[in-house]
Amino acid sequence: VLQCMLPLPVWLGGPKENFRFFHQNYGETISDPFFLRWIYTFTMTSIFPDAHQAEKRVEQLKFTKYAVGDMVRMMEDSEDPMAKVSGYNKRGSVSISYDSILEEEDDESSTKKISPTSKMSYEPSRSIDASELFQIEPSVRLMKVAPTSAKYEDEAKAANSERFTLELARRCVEDRELDVSIEYNTCVKATASSINKAGKSQIVQLHTNRGIIKVPNDVKVLVAAGAWTSHVLALMELYAPVYPLKGYSMTVSAKEALKDNPQLKLEDLPSRIVSDKYLYTSRLGDDIRITSIGEFGGWDTKPTPDTDAEFRRESLSRMPHLAPLINKVSTRCGHRPYVSDGLLLLGRIPSHENLFVSVGPGSNGWKLAMGSGDIIDRLMDGQSKEQIQAEYGFDVGALDPAGRVVFSPIFSRLCRARWNI
Repeated sequence: VLQCMLPLPVWLGGPKENFRFFHQNYGETISDPFFLRWIYTFTMTSIFPDAHQAEKRVEQLKFTKYAVGDMVRMMEDSEDPMAKVSGYNKRGSVSISYDSILEEEDDESSTKKISPTSKMSYEPSRSIDASELFQIEPSVRLMKVAPTSAKYEDEAKAANSERFTLELARRCVEDRELDVSIEYNTCVKATASSINKAGKSQIVQLHTNRGIIKVPNDVKVLVAAGAWTSHVLALMELYAPVYPLKGYSMTVSAKEALKDNPQLKLEDLPSRIVSDKYLYTSRLGDDIRITSIGEFGGWDTKPTPDTDAEFRRESLSRMPHLAPLINKVSTRCGHRPYVSDGLLLLGRIPSHENLFVSVGPGSNGWKLAMGSGDIIDRLMDGQSKEQIQAEYGFDVGALDPAGRVVFSPIFSRLCRARWNI
């Protein structure tokens, strides 16, 4: 991310790369006071972490292990169809490396070297050579440059987050015992608060584009709006250090690929997660999902044309046999909600008696959804952090928003003016 903010020019010894994973819309970011505050906190936390930062990351890792395990148990419940609905794939992943030069077919006939993946993972893994890689994942033989080795994680798993979310929402609405209703096309425009008997602020109304939603005294409000959390909390004059990193993705149908090209075989298509430093491909049922790019550019979800062109060129270099479909499908962009210090915001916001938050970190949000939901439910129900730690073995206090989500009325008004909300 720091390389994205301050890339070293080629004439100063910086690398000459035809593909950059990190992008930044400087006109959008530098003119936004929120981004400037966010990136300052991110930079200081990265370079000068406080004495307890490493301990908090350990606790977050413990929470992540629990939350992912909770998700996996749901997916592997034989009586639950969620795995089939969401394209659950437990065939593991291969993070591939190259030793050769990839020729770029452009006007300048430039060349570049693709570095081994720099992805950090806590999954059990082992190194495999090209011959074993081709046996495990035959589809990589069709890449423009054949990989020479890989890191194989046989316990890695994947699923379609969009399908999972839609199915989960359907279940919540249809189960009358849960008493869940979803207000569609509804946007919170403002909030109203009052001071309760304990002298603390309490949310009493949500003002939306479709009217006012009253919040009874015994009801708690949870903000779990992903990258939009900072916008929602700014309406309450709170600063929440969450900024979107826009990701690019496209989805190709395996069935359509085989139908359109009779020479293709099933083993020519990715059967698991296949990634390198720049591109991440996953097989989710019939879907072959290709993802890449991290772009800072505000809350816009439209692909930037030049960045999209880079994304597509890189995809074609990995899967030239899918060129007709890659050239045809549209690119979709989504937000990865990044908290400036890399730690989840999970718990009650101290400035309000009945206000809670659950957001971050980055692209892991939906994988932690089941665990985050369980923990925030317990906190909202009155369980103490000590009780949760005794039961689960991690300190949820490490993820507390206290001191990170702060009352900042003047700054919030400035940001709302910049965002026109």
